[in-house]
Amino acid sequence: MIASQRALRALLVLDIFALLCCASLASITARGPAERALGRSAGILTEVDTYLDQRFPAIQQQATETQAQQLTLPDFAVPVRFTPNEIQQADRDQFRALLLKRAAAVLHNDGASAFRQDGGKQPGAASARGTIRAAMDLLRPLPHRVLVDLSIALGLVGAVLALRLVRGMRGLAQLGFAITAAAIAFLALAVLAWLGLRLAAAASDDYVTHQFLTLAQQLGWAPIREGLIVMVGGAAFAAAGAFLSPDSRRNA
Repeated sequence: MIASQRALRALLVLDIFALLCCASLASITARGPAERALGRSAGILTEVDTYLDQRFPAIQQQATETQAQQLTLPDFAVPVRFTPNEIQQADRDQFRALLLKRAAAVLHNDGASAFRQDGGKQPGAASARGTIRAAMDLLRPLPHRVLVDLSIALGLVGAVLALRLVRGMRGLAQLGFAITAAAIAFLALAVLAWLGLRLAAAASDDYVTHQFLTLAQQLGWAPIREGLIVMVGGAAFAAAGAFLSPDSRRNA
């Protein structure tokens, strides 16, 4: 009986740890956060500020003179469209925000393959830009749906294990300890990953790589925050179960 309870606790800890990993990645890849990250990524890879410094006056002039209902930016790396009114009514900063928002929507739907390539050449998978674009493709809808489905499956497995484990207040305490242990392990992993990204960014001399590592650091705060919340919740369960258990009442 004791051995089976220990096995249940170990399985529950592993399940909750995996659930935290999948759920945190699912929250990062959800449409809103994903498009914000993709917009910033597009700004880095296209050097959007340099592009607008050189091209924005000509884009405004073209919008004033054209009879077309929509304009494209043929020399911008992501295929995006605007109406002449959108361009005419926006200042540089407003157009920059709109440009990155449209680019993010294209990248979210079509992936990093939407980038126009000079000479038709794709960056190698082992190159820094190839790795960056592969990471960007993880922010698309399909990976998000897979992570959500995995989170649901792990949550259901965890619920079954918790029901088997919890028997009275002592079981509630054991559940709390399992949640806390899983959250501590997850939090340690998230903090180590964040520190690794920080050290890699500090050591990188390449502008694009440095900017993306910095962006990854900022995205890494979400798992750390979620790990802390779950750890506090698990500790509260453990404390409540220990305080309300019959043994603690007898000792009192």
